[in-house]
Amino acid sequence: MILPFSEKARQAAQSSTEFSLDSNTVEASVLYIGQVLRKQVKEADADALDIKKLAVCKAILSLCPYPLIARFSDYYSKLWAKFFMQNKTAALGFGREIFPTMQIQGSDFKVNVFEYLNAEESPSFANLSKGVVSLDESELNDVLARQVKRRVMSIPNQPVFPEEVKQAAMQLSKEFALSIPRGSKHLEKEEIKQIRLGIAEGGRYYGCMKLSRACFNDGLSFEEAKQVIEEFVKSCPPSKNPFTEKEALTCLEWLYRKGTKGSQAGLFNHGNLGEIHA
Repeated sequence: MILPFSEKARQAAQSSTEFSLDSNTVEASVLYIGQVLRKQVKEADADALDIKKLAVCKAILSLCPYPLIARFSDYYSKLWAKFFMQNKTAALGFGREIFPTMQIQGSDFKVNVFEYLNAEESPSFANLSKGVVSLDESELNDVLARQVKRRVMSIPNQPVFPEEVKQAAMQLSKEFALSIPRGSKHLEKEEIKQIRLGIAEGGRYYGCMKLSRACFNDGLSFEEAKQVIEEFVKSCPPSKNPFTEKEALTCLEWLYRKGTKGSQAGLFNHGNLGEIHA
């Protein structure tokens, strides 16, 4: 079994004489992306054909707005997290690709701290001793899922793609465009639309506050606003200091309690939004 995001898969795709971006492959990949975005796919698929499918999906997604890549990779990685929980052999094999010197001691996995630092964007050293990080099975599976997400989202510099791929990306971008609740005035503003596409580290807090205030001023219920904020968090690009859903919802909860409107409406207008990630 070759995992579609593994190094073996990359080598197989590069050496395959059958790999091509024909119209049937593109159509199948568009269908698969749509199914993942709608959460209709319930199980990770580890057969050899998925090596090609994932490669074509990444080619198409590279031409789509960032939130689509984020949504796809988020759900796709969760499918594989479930797969790794059920398939320990596959989990161990992928784990050793990430941590080549990993050792098993009892129910724990011993990982060299330098390999761990190289793999994790936000490392935890709660179980660090003498240059070795100890992970239990659940912690290792979490690391593997984050690696899957990271590899799916690592889109290289865009090469020149055939017209079918460009059309597929346009089709998906239109079909899965960010939804705006009916009657919204503030969420329709161009600045807010740009914020919803995601913000780089340094401007996420202020962006979240502005987005929360727009939801409040448009009269969205807390649950409706929560969906908008959760979508925003997923759209923010990865960083060494992730902006978590918990942090974002704390902003939203505070603003909805305060009822920031009217005289306080400009409270967050001067925050640094950093780089908008379109």
